[in-house]
Amino acid sequence: MRRSLPRALVLALLVPAALAAQQATPTPDTTTRVTRLAPVGVTATRWETAVVRTAMPLLVVDSAVVRSELPNAVGDLFRNLPGVDVTGVGASQVRLMIRGQRGQRILLAEDGMRLNNARRQSDFGELSSLTDLNTLARVEVLRGPASVLYGTDAIGGVVNQLTLGVPALGRDGISGTSFYRRNAADSQDAAHLRVAGREGRFGFALSGTQREARNYEAPAGRFGALRLDAPATVRDAGVRDASYAAQFAVDVSARQRVALRLSRYAAADAGFGYVDARAWGDSSGTLVRLLYPDQTVDRATLSWTHTALGTPLADRLTLTASSSRNARTFRQAIDIPFTPTAGMTIRSENLTDIHGLGLRAEATKVLAAGHVITYGADWYRDRSLGSDSSETRMYGFGPPSTDISTTPNLPNATFATGGVFAQAQVTVTPRLELGAGVRGQLIGSRTQDTPGLPADRAGVTAFSRALVGQANAQYAVGGGWHLVAAVGRAFRAPNLIERYFEGATAEGNGYQVANADLAPETSLNVDVGVKVRRDRFYAEVTYFDNAIRDGIRIAPMDTTIGGFDAYRNENVDRLRDRGIEALGEVRLPAGFTALAYAATLRSRNARSNDPVGDSYGSKLGGELGWREARGRYGVRYEVRHQGERKDIQLAGSPVGDALPAFTVQAVRGEVVLPPLGAVRPTLTLAVTNLANVLYAESSNTSFFRPEPPRSVLAALRFDF
Repeated sequence: MRRSLPRALVLALLVPAALAAQQATPTPDTTTRVTRLAPVGVTATRWETAVVRTAMPLLVVDSAVVRSELPNAVGDLFRNLPGVDVTGVGASQVRLMIRGQRGQRILLAEDGMRLNNARRQSDFGELSSLTDLNTLARVEVLRGPASVLYGTDAIGGVVNQLTLGVPALGRDGISGTSFYRRNAADSQDAAHLRVAGREGRFGFALSGTQREARNYEAPAGRFGALRLDAPATVRDAGVRDASYAAQFAVDVSARQRVALRLSRYAAADAGFGYVDARAWGDSSGTLVRLLYPDQTVDRATLSWTHTALGTPLADRLTLTASSSRNARTFRQAIDIPFTPTAGMTIRSENLTDIHGLGLRAEATKVLAAGHVITYGADWYRDRSLGSDSSETRMYGFGPPSTDISTTPNLPNATFATGGVFAQAQVTVTPRLELGAGVRGQLIGSRTQDTPGLPADRAGVTAFSRALVGQANAQYAVGGGWHLVAAVGRAFRAPNLIERYFEGATAEGNGYQVANADLAPETSLNVDVGVKVRRDRFYAEVTYFDNAIRDGIRIAPMDTTIGGFDAYRNENVDRLRDRGIEALGEVRLPAGFTALAYAATLRSRNARSNDPVGDSYGSKLGGELGWREARGRYGVRYEVRHQGERKDIQLAGSPVGDALPAFTVQAVRGEVVLPPLGAVRPTLTLAVTNLANVLYAESSNTSFFRPEPPRSVLAALRFDF
């Protein structure tokens, strides 16, 4: 992959140049956006609905924002919006948090089909990088429960990545985009090329992105109780990865389409990031290094859509089938000194191969003016195969001893879930809309014969069911004002790691014992708010209260195994998250735009006094932008402040007993260069972490992984 990046760069720059020599008439760019948030979304209802008329809190950003912000991952698009935070560092490992929930409590989807798999640890969600960020039409983040439409995992919300697709019927010809991007902080190079075309009923799109990012140096400074006297290298923060996709569509008629999407994501040397603790004066020698030396994900999605059936049962019908394979290697290096001359080292490797299948049938029927029902069924299955090897070395207690093990920590297993759902929206009066939905779900898992494990570890089964529902209301007061309210139940089924994993934890701080008897987590969420949209102005304020029962949490067992304290997952938590989220954006005279947001979050465990916070308790920020009248150039300033939080789990953190506050700023600009025939070049620049402050996002503080220093980003893009 390292050798192919220069070739990809040359291709990305030469293809539009060749087209420029052949074509002479520039096509106007109709995608330029002045405001940040898109006004229409589909994730909350499964059909296009104005965000202001959507009872559920929904954030929508489109491809124009992706182009202007030069993000590494989807999470970067939402750092400056309420109700959303990020976890992880580096170019590829950043994941979203929604209202304090993360990992498997958030559903990641591509075009409405789930990407989550049952082999991930519960606090590590699936990578958004599985879908090439540069091929997205928009990203929608639904804040709050969405299990009625999406099933398990959608307790905290849904991140739906909607791809660009092929050109619409009637738009014959070839179009595309290419760019080269450079990030100074991690010496990152990225090149992208996408070509799409249509000839009559047949459309296609081909794309490829290659990227190489390296480690970066966090700036010197103070963050809470931690002080760096000199810049410190954040190791394992880089990646060498590539994304490829091919989309084909045949429009059988103006209302009927068959489409196929094939994609591959391949990554090498992607780590969770770490800093040598000696940088802040910790001379213990403790090391925790977590690395994916290689990972390859192949996906195929086949769909058939008819948008004008006109039958008594459905006006629109979509059938979708997906297949995936996720093969990855995971390595751990853990050093635990007991004294200056004695301690333990662990080196382990896990090979995992996950085969996934998914089916979804979804129909929509307009019963009368303003009355719509969406219903259907879905089924997903993951089959996990794997092997483990480890070497544990003890030294300082007589002659060194080494224990080598090839016993798998997780049996080969299958996880399957299927359900039926229905959701209706009814227009009661011209001002009042009501909605309700229900889903029934069955979830099952079973372990299989696994080399290296005793026979009694095979054939262990777990079965559970869930019934969830939701109701919402939207009332148009007048003058663009809307009152919205929603109440809903959601659930998350325990995954394979939580039920069947047995062995030393990834962080090396304990031994996890399997527990096949876990029950699903359930939640009850209430949202109440107001939204207003006028010609140049949009704003919303939402209060939410989310209560999670039977929360799955690692609990101590009052014993030791292999020298480690023993733990296992149990349904012990009763969590409650409450908060307020406010957002407003306005288009001002003379080309100016402004955006402001604020959010608060409070968390508690009703069954104990232990702190349960996992993100910042307050967030405040905004943007001020300006664009020239003809859209040829513009500039934007951003600022974000995260307030200190004390009711949080930070045991042993070098930053102290509280999450320290921080303020971070950025400046971005864009210049549309003179056209080269039919090719439209654009130069995009950004300076991030403007004040060069030392800081870390909330979940990166206990295992301290700071964010990059001040950095200059630049991209040269060609649209043709």
